[in-house]
Amino acid sequence: MKHLIIGINKTGLVITFLATTALTYSQSYPDKTIKINTQLIQNPLESILRLEPRMFEYDTQNFKQLRLDKGAQYGFMADNMEEVFPSVVGEKSISYLFSKNTYRTATIKTIDESALIPVLVAAFKEQQAEIEKLKLEILELKNKMRSTSK
Repeated sequence: MKHLIIGINKTGLVITFLATTALTYSQSYPDKTIKINTQLIQNPLESILRLEPRMFEYDTQNFKQLRLDKGAQYGFMADNMEEVFPSVVGEKSISYLFSKNTYRTATIKTIDESALIPVLVAAFKEQQAEIEKLKLEILELKNKMRSTSK
């Protein structure tokens, strides 16, 4: 930090100039450093199968103050999601003008669908492993049938 002070004695005027120099350093942290308690997702396929995807429309006529999206929507009911993946369900407060000088706050449940991506990938991997196992069993059965038919 640098200071420059100029004083003028006869008028009593003092001018102060302050110059600040800041240095910025960039740091990079690998995932293994900042993420702790990592573990594989258990039973991802079973969990995904418990979800009930829905097509729906918001009731924009009766809930105009919430400014909900119009038209067909694709997603999940928060109650169903909360049963399976409680950590991806949150709440959002929406303040709206109720009357001339009165505001109200409505609270709605929200779902962080992007948090499901790792679970979906784990479920695909689990399903693919099952498919590979079944392919191998089919191949073994075909080979047995060929050898017994000779």
